[in-house]
Amino acid sequence: MKVLRFSFIAFLMFAISPLFAENNWLGVPDSAVIRKSIAENWFEESLAAVRENRTELRTNSIGQVFQVRMEENRDFFSVIVAPETRISVDLYTQDGIQHKTVDEYPADAAGAWILMRDSVNGQPMHIRYYFAGDSDVYVQFSPGQRKTLADFVIDGCFASRGVPLGVDFEYFYTASFASVLSLTEKSLPWNLADIHPDQYHGNLAMVNEIKKNLSRIKSEKDACYDENGKAVYVSSGEERPVDPEDLKKNILTLNHSGFLKWIVDGLVMPIAGAYTYREPLLRPTVSTDAVGLIGIKSQKESLFHSLDWTRNLAAAKMSIQARRKYLYENSGVDVSIEPFSAEVSSRGITSVCGYIKNSGYEIKYLKPLLYVLAVSEPTYFYLAAVRRRVDPGNGQPEFKVFDSSAAIFPYFDKNGQFGCTVFEEGKEMTLAQFTKKYPGAFIHLTRVLSSDRFNPL
Repeated sequence: MKVLRFSFIAFLMFAISPLFAENNWLGVPDSAVIRKSIAENWFEESLAAVRENRTELRTNSIGQVFQVRMEENRDFFSVIVAPETRISVDLYTQDGIQHKTVDEYPADAAGAWILMRDSVNGQPMHIRYYFAGDSDVYVQFSPGQRKTLADFVIDGCFASRGVPLGVDFEYFYTASFASVLSLTEKSLPWNLADIHPDQYHGNLAMVNEIKKNLSRIKSEKDACYDENGKAVYVSSGEERPVDPEDLKKNILTLNHSGFLKWIVDGLVMPIAGAYTYREPLLRPTVSTDAVGLIGIKSQKESLFHSLDWTRNLAAAKMSIQARRKYLYENSGVDVSIEPFSAEVSSRGITSVCGYIKNSGYEIKYLKPLLYVLAVSEPTYFYLAAVRRRVDPGNGQPEFKVFDSSAAIFPYFDKNGQFGCTVFEEGKEMTLAQFTKKYPGAFIHLTRVLSSDRFNPL
């Protein structure tokens, strides 16, 4: 359930301070005491009776304020116990802008608890605990036959689904979050909640430095710079002409491949004193059937260019970092994890298509995947190769081609809020903008170790 989303959903002060938590290691505000006192009137009465209840403000044992309220949807109604959250807002008046702090009670703030019940028969459906700075992450409990089932959800995808627990569903009416953690510590992936914002220094330092240089970068087809910093064509390595005005203004001309090389070269230069070689980056990483449609098409044009380029570029960076030569095949740079089993969609709960070799992941799963990667690999950023479907027209069959690429930097901010910055061919965009740009595409990721020792050309 989503309510009142503010882009600045502020510092979630109670979610980040252990002073407001009742003995749980995530420092999440807890409403167990409050729920024990309201269970009979709010959780067990009929819909008609719950409608008669007025919204209440109650405090837990350490003085934190929670709001108890009811909300209705078409098929179900929810009893919400939400912590007070102070949010900074800009109030526009005739006299100008006033900066104010207001108290809100978002149903998806860290510490919020929700009971969902069927509107027709009043039967309980789910109980949801929010515990993260990102409201797309929560745990959920559902009544099963003689058991309770637990889910761990990230942006609509199940990191764990239907895990049976040996307690009655009603246990969660009054269970503290500390009790939930203890009960499920071995059955749910709580490692995905173990976030340390200070670990993203390398990613954030690189993002800031890249942003400073974006005004110097101009998009140009088939353009990159070689190991000596000379302007060359990506495809041939031959020297290419550069506009004297661009030279005078220190403008760099790059295509999407050259842009990624420019980023990685900024990491390589402080270590090796030179940039990466262009030719090894074109080395094929995919074998195709010479007589098949893809094989025949590959003989005329490169269908795997950005896949080959990102794989070889990541392997080159790894080789220079380790001072040992790694070819792509033995570098381990491909991201191939499969952390999700299912997703919640308009069609209900459906299976998730995981990693497909030489294709990657469906772009619609990119955000939850990057969330998991940000938690488990905080010191890495990712080179993304985009595979799209192309319709050549004239009655010719469609084919898929890797023809675009980008650099993706996931991180968590100081409040535990997930963020992601995407750079493509000299432009910055959000992850949502990137996803919208390539509907239906597959994204293949290779990992690169980030560093604050970043010195781009």
